[in-house]
Amino acid sequence: MAMTFDVQAADGPIPAGPGATLAAGDPTEAAGPRGAAAPAYRARLHPDLAAAAPLWRRLQAEGACTAYQRLEWAEAVTDKLVPGSGATPLIVQVDEAESGRPVMLLPLARLRKRGTTTIQWLDLGVCDYAAPIMAPGVVLSPAEAVLAWEAVRAVLPKADLVRITRITQSIFGTPNPLALLPEAQVIPMRASGLVIEGDPETLIKRVCSKSMAKDIEKRRKRLAAIGEARFVEARTEAEVTDLFEALLRQRRDRFRELGRFDLLDRPEVVDFYRAAALNGGPDGLVRVFGIAVGGEWIATAYGLCHHGAFHGIILAMAGEPWKGCSPGILIVAEIMVWARRQGLTYLDFTIGDLPYKNGFRPVAHDLMEVAHARSLRGHAILAAERALRGAKATLQRHPALFDRLRESRRMLRRIGRRAPEAPAPDTQATARDA
Repeated sequence: MAMTFDVQAADGPIPAGPGATLAAGDPTEAAGPRGAAAPAYRARLHPDLAAAAPLWRRLQAEGACTAYQRLEWAEAVTDKLVPGSGATPLIVQVDEAESGRPVMLLPLARLRKRGTTTIQWLDLGVCDYAAPIMAPGVVLSPAEAVLAWEAVRAVLPKADLVRITRITQSIFGTPNPLALLPEAQVIPMRASGLVIEGDPETLIKRVCSKSMAKDIEKRRKRLAAIGEARFVEARTEAEVTDLFEALLRQRRDRFRELGRFDLLDRPEVVDFYRAAALNGGPDGLVRVFGIAVGGEWIATAYGLCHHGAFHGIILAMAGEPWKGCSPGILIVAEIMVWARRQGLTYLDFTIGDLPYKNGFRPVAHDLMEVAHARSLRGHAILAAERALRGAKATLQRHPALFDRLRESRRMLRRIGRRAPEAPAPDTQATARDA
């Protein structure tokens, strides 16, 4: 049975503010917004994804959601990643209390790690963005977002922290209610992307910087001198499997060379991305691409198609002797042209500030985080994190010291890769391009 809790704007009960530990139906009241009438909200906690699936499918088809909150992506997360993580999915439905009209769904998870229980997004390292699945036509004001969020918090189980990170400010034009909360803070991580319009054949010259457009043409000619290059979109199960295995090899070689932790070193994460790619057929959510020369894959890419946009997730490329041709840059350019030919209008580079993106002149967008402490342990963790952010800011003002510490960290990671025991899972990491 789903748990419910009502929040009313004018004269009904309102749960206590940040730090409270209210169970569903807890009668505790606190002073809340008064004055102008606003809708009352009821939150319900679904026992699993299956219970929320019919509404989820309708909202993602008719309302607003990001690619990372598509039901098929969330199902792959619960199928492949949840079992070994210790996480418990918490699917929260928010309705208008009086009419029963659905407002949004929030896919959350309760995770206990190193003695701390956190309620976070249903992410487990594979979602770059966090945003509710919004019902069609629903646009919440900041005051309404606060009331809806209080209803959500009231039905959540006990935890030390509630933390939702990588919150987008909008969902394809619909304001993200989580970004409207007073406690939402900008984090030191941004997303970027660019609008792609017009003739696909002249797209690169129009959207890229002059130097990048010239460099792409030069690299193409250099590659053509070696052999005929083929750009491939995987359309069959065999092609998806072949390209995905090539991507894994290239990715692992690159990250080992850099001495960086890679989420794709974990077998369950590999299973997740493989299963998501094979689910839905050639026109499903996931797309896999490659560039081949003489039967050898020299660059591979993995991304999502949703709501007129392509979201790049994983980019990999072969090493020597192909580095001089910059195959990673070339496959990004090919995907941009492909996306425009498909009628897509936005190319999303998602998170990360890798230098190669600058030549495509993307527009950057801030991401946000909401964090509530619900126990003494939670308060201590947030205080320690604030101190750590201050220390990092100090280091960044002293670049030489920062570079030495970063190199030391990379060296420790290289040593750790040679150790027999695998590193502990990091649920906040994401599979990014190298």
